[in-house]
Amino acid sequence: MFFFNRSSKSKYTDFSSIGIDMHSHLIPGVDDGAKDVQDSIQLISGLKELGFQHLITTPHTLQDIHPNTSETLKDGHSKLEGKLPDGITLNLSSEYYLDEQFQNQLNEGGIMPLHGNRLLVEFSQISRPHDLEEVFFDLGIKGYQVVLAHPERYLFFHKQFDYYKRIKEMGVELQVNALSFTEHYGKHIKAIAEKLIEKDMIDFIGTDIHHVRHLDSLKKVPTSKHFAKLVESGLLKNRELI
Repeated sequence: MFFFNRSSKSKYTDFSSIGIDMHSHLIPGVDDGAKDVQDSIQLISGLKELGFQHLITTPHTLQDIHPNTSETLKDGHSKLEGKLPDGITLNLSSEYYLDEQFQNQLNEGGIMPLHGNRLLVEFSQISRPHDLEEVFFDLGIKGYQVVLAHPERYLFFHKQFDYYKRIKEMGVELQVNALSFTEHYGKHIKAIAEKLIEKDMIDFIGTDIHHVRHLDSLKKVPTSKHFAKLVESGLLKNRELI
């Protein structure tokens, strides 16, 4: 176990110790992330400068707002072929919202898992789906490993911290947003992210980058003592994704 000195400062200056970003919105024009190819390349170049070498981009699949399919995402991904900065790889998956479209794509074999048959999923940040545990269980039965995106941002979990333990016991992996190491989403979300790290409950870290403004905020993250705690815990699985 890593013993965490709260007064210690991080020795890290970038994300090269992580190397792999597994949550981002870099495909042009498919969701609320990169608007066009130029925007995509600017974000990707910025991530390279932050120390990433491998990017697994995960545009939203959300039926009422971003009703993407594997075909629309692959088409968007193809627009970046031959345009990436040297030394960068860009693989494609999606951040799946647990809605009817996801279930339909799942049943039709139209989803694109991460390596290891992992599915990055999300749901409402305001109210917990009544059948959440059943959905997680069903995905496990179907052979998928669930990765819950940004667990620190689900407000209804904050007063039920033991529920994080419950879903971890079910085998769900947790992915913290790097921006949650700052006050980008607010002080309370930062506090929950830090608590999850201190309890050794985080499996992955991702930037969840959507736009250029996020790059400036991300520059502050490696100097966080909780970033150092996470990197040195030995628990991160980002490198299992390539």
